[in-house]
Amino acid sequence: MGVNVSLTFNDSFYKKLDTNSITEAITDTVNDVTEAAVSECQSECPVRTGNLRDSHYTEIDDYTGSILNTAEYWIYVVYGTYKMSANNYPSRAWNNMLSQNTIGNLFHENLIKHGVDVE
Repeated sequence: MGVNVSLTFNDSFYKKLDTNSITEAITDTVNDVTEAAVSECQSECPVRTGNLRDSHYTEIDDYTGSILNTAEYWIYVVYGTYKMSANNYPSRAWNNMLSQNTIGNLFHENLIKHGVDVE
């Protein structure tokens, strides 16, 4: 289960920020988006015992946030088996975040937090 996000900035963006502010805003956004994605996955996943929901965790490495799950059976829930239909709750969670512009909103908040005058 994984999602990749790529950010591209134009030259005028770089003129508004110093290198430290860019780094801090992006790092904070990766952390915030990853945490929001875990929360959204937990709200979308099926719950019988709560183990699948509670087994989500994150790993952050530089500008990459990963959402992982320690439940051995998560793959069967997400992709299904011959006895059980797939329940692709991570895709639903991601689509919810996209439809609510969660990533853009979090990035906007982090730019303001780091002193960038955004219009």
